[in-house]
Amino acid sequence: AAAAHEKFGAGVVLAVPFGVTAKYWLDARYAVQGHLGVSDGDFTTTTDVLKHFDEVLPRKVAGTRIPLYAGLGLKVKSESVTFVGIRFVGGVSVFHSKKPIEFFAEVAPVLRIAPSFDGAFDGAVGVRRYF
Repeated sequence: AAAAHEKFGAGVVLAVPFGVTAKYWLDARYAVQGHLGVSDGDFTTTTDVLKHFDEVLPRKVAGTRIPLYAGLGLKVKSESVTFVGIRFVGGVSVFHSKKPIEFFAEVAPVLRIAPSFDGAFDGAVGVRRYF
């Protein structure tokens, strides 16, 4: 997690959607994240369960942790008809060992399951502060 005692983080997310984000660590590898905001002028919300992989990328900067993550989630977007889809999310986070801040970048292909089958693509960057 961000730190042993800091399990909840909140901040801003830019791109799809543009809005607010939160993340709660279940343990040292697993977390649940959610984004709430606007995409193409429509209300959008996502929720994902993530697994983090700490040892994939080398640590080139002392005092940082740079895990990759992957997960599965749900997206709901209020278009003319509500869009519901399954997200396959992957990304990278950067944590500083002395500051409770996470920077992240992620991509997420989306399988649209309602009202029809189709595809979409999400991409975002953001920052969260842990409490």
